[in-house]
Amino acid sequence: MSTIPEAVAAALGAAGGAVLVGFSGGLDSTVLLHAAARLRPVTALHVNHSLHPDADAWQRHCERVTQALQVPLLSRTVSVPRHGSLEAQARSARYDVFIELLPPGGRLLLAHHRGDQAETVLLRLLQGRGLYGMPEARPLGAGLLVRPLLQLARGDLEAYAANHRLQWVEDPSNRDTALDRNFLRHEVLPRLRARWRDVDGALLAALSRGRLADELLAARLGDIAGSDSLAVVELDAFGADEQVELLRLWLAARGYPAPRRAALQEFVRQLAATGDRAPQLQLGLARLRRHQGRVHLLRPQPALQAEYPLTAPGVLRLPHGVLRVVAVVDGFVPQGDLQVRFRQGGERLCSGGHHRSLKQLFHEAGVAPWLRPGFPLLYDALGLVAVPGLAQRDRPPDAAFAAGATAWRAEWRPGG
Repeated sequence: MSTIPEAVAAALGAAGGAVLVGFSGGLDSTVLLHAAARLRPVTALHVNHSLHPDADAWQRHCERVTQALQVPLLSRTVSVPRHGSLEAQARSARYDVFIELLPPGGRLLLAHHRGDQAETVLLRLLQGRGLYGMPEARPLGAGLLVRPLLQLARGDLEAYAANHRLQWVEDPSNRDTALDRNFLRHEVLPRLRARWRDVDGALLAALSRGRLADELLAARLGDIAGSDSLAVVELDAFGADEQVELLRLWLAARGYPAPRRAALQEFVRQLAATGDRAPQLQLGLARLRRHQGRVHLLRPQPALQAEYPLTAPGVLRLPHGVLRVVAVVDGFVPQGDLQVRFRQGGERLCSGGHHRSLKQLFHEAGVAPWLRPGFPLLYDALGLVAVPGLAQRDRPPDAAFAAGATAWRAEWRPGG
C-alpha cells in the first residue's frame, strides 16, 4: 500500500492547473495539506459553516497553520439553512463554494480515507440508495475533485500527524451520534470490527464488485449518456430495474449522489406512463424532469442581475452562458444603447409583420420552460429588439436610419 506522500503525488500527477486543498483544520485535512504542500504549490480552501460557537476560532487556527506552511488560504463563510438535514445543507453550501472557487482545469483535493469510504458504503445501503461509495476522482464544476487518501486507513493519517507533530482542531459535532454517519462511526462499525476484523475490507470488496457491474451496465448505455438529457425511447430498451441503475450511473457521472432507490423506481414507473404527464424527481437543488421525450437533469441556475450592458459588436459572458453580437446584412438596428434583460411576463415583439408574444416565440422554438426565465432578451431605447436565435424587431424603412447604420445578429450559447 502507498504511503501518504506517494498517494498524494500519484493523485497530483502532472497536473498543470491550480491545486486547492479542502482544509477544515481537522486531522485528515491537516495531513493532506501538509503532504501536498511539500510536493508542489497549493492553496488551502476553508469553508466556515458558522454552525458552532468555535467556528471562527477554527478559521483562525487554519490561518495560523497555512501561514506556518507558507500556503495561501482562501476562506469563505456560508449561511447554512436550518431546515431539513443539517448535514446535507452544510455539504451543499460547502460544495457551492468549491465549484465557485475551483478554476478551469484545477484540482480540488479532499481528505476522505478508507474508513470514510466504508462508512459511506454501509450508510448508503441502509438508506436504500444502493451499493456505491465515493469516487477517487470525478468532475466538479470546471475542474476535478480528487481524493488521494481513499485507500489509506485512518491509522496511517494518525501516524503521519504524530511523526510530523501536526496540530489540528476537533469538531465536537463529529461525535454527535444523533447524526447517521456518526452513529455508524462510533456505535455500529466499532462493534462490527470487534467481531469481524476486516469489515472495511469486506465492504470495499463488495463496492469493487458493484463497480464492475456498473461498468458493464454503463457500456450498454453507451453514447446516450453523454449530455444532461437522455432520450426516453433509449431508456425504454432496458428493463425497469436496469433503468433505475442506469439513471443512478448517469447522475453519478454528473456529480449527483443517487437518491433513494424507491424514489428512482417511482420516477421510472412514471416515465412509462402514457399521456402528457411530466414526471419530476427532486435532487436537492437540482431535479430530473421529462420534457418532449427526454429526461433532463435541471441544475440549479446561478443568480442573475436584472440588467447587463451590451456593446455591439462584442461578447457578453453571463453566469449561465455566452452572448455574442455580430454584424450582418439583415439583422436588427438598435436605437440607442443595448441592454440584456430577462423575462418578466407579457413581452411582445413586432417580427415578420406580426406582433407576437415572447411566450409564443418560446413555444414555437421548443425552448424548455425552465430555460425561459434566464433566456437573454436584448433591449434598446424603444424596447425589446431581439430574442437571440429566435426573432428580431422589424426594421423601419431604411430612410429612417442614419447613413451607415450597422445591423446586428445576437447569438446565445447556454453554458458557455
